[in-house]
Amino acid sequence: MITVRKTAKQRPNKVGIENKKDKRVTSYLYGEIGGWLGIDHLEWVKQFNAIDADIIDLRVDSFGGEMFAARTMKTAIMQHKAKVIAHIDGVAASAASFLVMGADEIEIVEGGFMMIHNALVGLDILGFFNASALKDLISELQKEYELHGQLNESIANDYAKRTGMEVSTLLDWMNKEKWIGAKEALENKFVDRIYDGEPVKANYDLSMYNNVPDELKKRNEAVTEQIVKKDLNQRDLEKNLRDAGYSRNQAKEIVAKVFQDEREAQTETIEQDEREAQIVDSEPPQVKKKDRTADLLTRAEMVAPSIGGFVNENNIAV
Repeated sequence: MITVRKTAKQRPNKVGIENKKDKRVTSYLYGEIGGWLGIDHLEWVKQFNAIDADIIDLRVDSFGGEMFAARTMKTAIMQHKAKVIAHIDGVAASAASFLVMGADEIEIVEGGFMMIHNALVGLDILGFFNASALKDLISELQKEYELHGQLNESIANDYAKRTGMEVSTLLDWMNKEKWIGAKEALENKFVDRIYDGEPVKANYDLSMYNNVPDELKKRNEAVTEQIVKKDLNQRDLEKNLRDAGYSRNQAKEIVAKVFQDEREAQTETIEQDEREAQIVDSEPPQVKKKDRTADLLTRAEMVAPSIGGFVNENNIAV
């Protein structure tokens, strides 16, 4: 595998198909690739193969996942009868950078990133070994080492076919964990063009990487801070509702509804033309208030009647 990690995201995983225009549809790949931690690649391929369209807009924001799952998905992309345009809406790292190589065209949002690196393997070798067991372990590790050399060579060849770069250069980049910004991706022909817009906001687990760009680190920290604040606001809102006289179950139901409505508003996607996409800011201006808890209570007042009561101006349930 290239990467296996569990990632908390402000924007939820998004997989599925959206009809846009006649014979043009959008397919989303937001999240981890393959495995029990991420997108079921077999189900994704099944849905993707069933698309009847002339053009498929494949929207990607992923830090990667399992390499063989990505290869299966890449093959489906390459073999589809439609023209596939991959749009890197935020990050296409690790297995995701390899997957998009199967598209007919690739474009990246300004401020987006690609990342290529050597295949990674997780090993569980804790325990006690005698000489015979150690010999067997060394033999297995040697086989794994040789396999990874072949995998890295295969991945580099696919990058080379797209970019025209030397395989040796790409292997060197992969060995160094190369992060590629939009401009550099265009210069080296990883992508065909850059489109205007803001990268989608997601919170990634960057702990396993060594060379993450400062720009991406800051963006990630900002989203993490928003998530923490949201969690605090959820607790504050629930406490205020409990203090106002709601039962625990009623308070939880109201809070869940308020934040569900907010998430839906934050993740709304605006229609885009064939070459540009605009992603709605995940924190709309109308909710950027100094007293966010008061704003959420206002939302709760509108939700509460359907739950069984509402909070008046004195925070008293009636």
